[in-house]
Amino acid sequence: MTLPKRNTLRPFADPEYCPPDHEDLRAVIEMLGYTGERVAILVGASDGRVVRRWLATPTTKSHSQIAYAAWRLLLLEAGLVRPPKRKNIRNPLESAQDATDKSS
Repeated sequence: MTLPKRNTLRPFADPEYCPPDHEDLRAVIEMLGYTGERVAILVGASDGRVVRRWLATPTTKSHSQIAYAAWRLLLLEAGLVRPPKRKNIRNPLESAQDATDKSS
């Protein structure tokens, strides 16, 4: 089984992060066993044609780079990365619920 390059698994802010190429993307999709259409649904792309453009070789006119957020979702789905740890981030929905609870 082929794996994506190690530096593509790093967070975007990491200076050693490098964007995935079409081979990295293909490796993750094959690992998941997903169709292009299923990948599109997972990451919120319009349809499988978008995924085919991501998978096209960079020298083709139809190639486009996958967005970092879509790439990260695929990595999370494949279990290749973990969600980041929350650091003092308050959920606004929880804050609203707390306020409602206190006023009751």
